[in-house]
Amino acid sequence: MWSIIFFIIVILGIAMFFWQKNKQKKSTETTPNEPRELSLENVGPGGVIHLMNVGPNMEEYDVTILSKSIYREGSSNEWHELEGDNGKQKVWISIEEDDGLDVTLALRSLKLRELPINRADLDRMDETAEGEFEFEGQTYYLEYSTEASFFANGDTSAANESFFYYWEFENEKEDQFITIEEWENGKFEITLSVPLKPSQIKVYSLGNSV
Repeated sequence: MWSIIFFIIVILGIAMFFWQKNKQKKSTETTPNEPRELSLENVGPGGVIHLMNVGPNMEEYDVTILSKSIYREGSSNEWHELEGDNGKQKVWISIEEDDGLDVTLALRSLKLRELPINRADLDRMDETAEGEFEFEGQTYYLEYSTEASFFANGDTSAANESFFYYWEFENEKEDQFITIEEWENGKFEITLSVPLKPSQIKVYSLGNSV
C-alpha cells in the first residue's frame, strides 16, 4: 500500500517538475524584447527624424536615414555619421559622446578654393598647432588636426577602413564649424556645420540599429 502511494507521489513530482519547466520556457519565448529608446543614438538606416530651426533660414524638415557609418580616431575616440535625405538633398549628421552628446549638422559642402588658405597653410598650421582664416565675415580658428579612420555602413572590418587627415576650425561664437578632410586618394572634402540641440531633434522611428 505504502509503495503504491510513494510511487504516485514520485510520478506527481516528476509531472510537476516538467510542467513548471515547460511553463518557464514558454514565458521566456513569449517575453518581448525591451523596446529601444527613441533616441538619436539608436537611429539606423530606415529611421526617420525631424529637424527644427536649423541653419540661417531656420528650416524644418523630416530626414529619412539612408546609412550609418563610423569614424574612429586612435583607439578610444569614436563617433557616428548618419546620412539621410530630406526630400530635396542629402543630409549628414555627426553624433559623438563627449561629456554629453554632441550633434552637428552639415549645412553645405565647400571647395578648398573657396577658402583663403591652401595646402601649404594647412601644413604650417600643423607645425604650429594654431591658425585662423576669414570666411563669409567670420573668423575660424584651428581647434585640432589629426588622422582618423572611416568605416562605411558600420562595417569595422580592416577591408572596409579608409584613412584621412582632417582639420577642425571653429568660429568665435562656437556655433559654426568648418572641417577640412584630406583622404588617402588626395581628395579634399570640406563641410560647413552647425551644432544641434536636443530641442531641435525629434525621432519618429529608429529603423535598423547599427
